[in-house]
Amino acid sequence: MADAFTARNWPIDNAPPRIELLGDKMKRPEPAQHIIEFPGGAIEVSRTTDGLYWAHIIVEDQRWARTEGRVVGTRLFIEGQGLTEIADEASWPGVRQIAVLIKPLIKPVRK
Repeated sequence: MADAFTARNWPIDNAPPRIELLGDKMKRPEPAQHIIEFPGGAIEVSRTTDGLYWAHIIVEDQRWARTEGRVVGTRLFIEGQGLTEIADEASWPGVRQIAVLIKPLIKPVRK
């Protein structure tokens, strides 16, 4: 039987300063999805059934949100190359979501 899907959602003014996901329901049960909303968008992290994580940056628009946002720039930090700008505002018209799939390579170590 599959686990029930659960989620936590925080407006930016009520979000905790740090959220640590362990991915180990034997140590600490946790929702499969966490969302932090802010003016113009939201950040969402979802654990998949096979232990991967989708990290989404969601840009809100007036069709379904209280505030509107738009992508005005992006950058990546690439090991050995440093910070790389990959686009400016003109490159992103109509973008509503950016997603990255992350595979944990080792189990996290609790500090």
